[in-house]
Amino acid sequence: MKGSVRKKGATWSYRIDLGVINGKRSQIERSGYKTKKEATAAMHEVIYNYNCTGDYVENKKITFEEVYNEFIEKEAPATRAYATIVRYKSLYKNHLHPAFGKYYVYQISASMINDFINEKSICYSEEYVKGFFKFLKVLFSFAYKRKYTKKNIFSDVIAPPDPRHVGDIRAYSCEELKAMEERLQSTNIIVSYYIALNTGLRESEVFALRWEDIDFENKKIKISKQLLFQDKKWCFCPLKTKNAYRSVNITDSFCNYLKKLKNAHEENKSLYKDGYKRNFVTERLIKNKEKLIEVTDFVNVKVNGEMLTTNSIKFMSRTIKAELGIDFKFHNLRHTYATILAESGISPRYVQEMLGHSKLEFTLRYYTHVTEKMGVIAKNALESSVTFNQFTDDNIKPVLVVN
Repeated sequence: MKGSVRKKGATWSYRIDLGVINGKRSQIERSGYKTKKEATAAMHEVIYNYNCTGDYVENKKITFEEVYNEFIEKEAPATRAYATIVRYKSLYKNHLHPAFGKYYVYQISASMINDFINEKSICYSEEYVKGFFKFLKVLFSFAYKRKYTKKNIFSDVIAPPDPRHVGDIRAYSCEELKAMEERLQSTNIIVSYYIALNTGLRESEVFALRWEDIDFENKKIKISKQLLFQDKKWCFCPLKTKNAYRSVNITDSFCNYLKKLKNAHEENKSLYKDGYKRNFVTERLIKNKEKLIEVTDFVNVKVNGEMLTTNSIKFMSRTIKAELGIDFKFHNLRHTYATILAESGISPRYVQEMLGHSKLEFTLRYYTHVTEKMGVIAKNALESSVTFNQFTDDNIKPVLVVN
């Protein structure tokens, strides 16, 4: 493989002869270098890469903004959920465009991104900062895949801590659960409280439940969608990960509770007749397709059939905090469910499946979160073992101390 450099006007260029490929002579030619040395160095790098990989990549004069626009227009609609694209656009407009939009992609270094992440960490939550990191990684991987850059710099970018790996797991005590149950018993949201505590579902999954999702015969609940507020309307949306699509086992007693609840709904329909509320939801379960559907079998409804949504959680949190002094978060019911299973010695793999975690390490946090109950169980297990039963007064002998 041969190459040469020459001066064209005020700049230098190089040309590389790749030989005959598919019956045609092929060449690489690039210009715009300020000096002969710069052009020669660029030429040798291309020759080296081509000899090693059979391909060549050069840094293209394409801006970060152009890469973002191309990704949003060509790839995102086919590979990302609607809500994710909306979040990407917000992150870019408010943060990424001011910081990187004007630069060519190859001009942005790992240190620039690290400084950006550190700066944002001072002002924003760990979850929000993690969003910056993930989206930047997506865009630079896209640019590298399209051969706009010679190197994907993200191997040198320091990832911020994952918020799911830090902080305490808040599980409610039996006393707290009893107090909350008594307070919510006369409200419409007691059903969502029971569902979360008995299944570990996320709040968007809880309020998306329909009676068709519940298998009374096998005592399982199918999780296949979530209820989100998008574009000023309530929508059925896909779940975030593949693992989130799952069937959750329920107890006999909770299954009986749901049967009675369903019968109560049917009685209310008969009582209200035409006055029973009609609920409409936009279905967005298939990418780039949506349709308005009537949902007549929501599990979480008011007495008159009006659908309940995640907005109800705000009332629940305020009420429990003000009247019971408990710092309530709906997601902590999920923590409580998982902690109960962990304390009972249930396999982490089973808990992972029930929670819909994509990684086992997320589930294992409940097992490393040692509670007093786990300590008691461990001590009882040791006390009842064959080895520790040998420690009786009869076989304990005094130790002689020699001065």
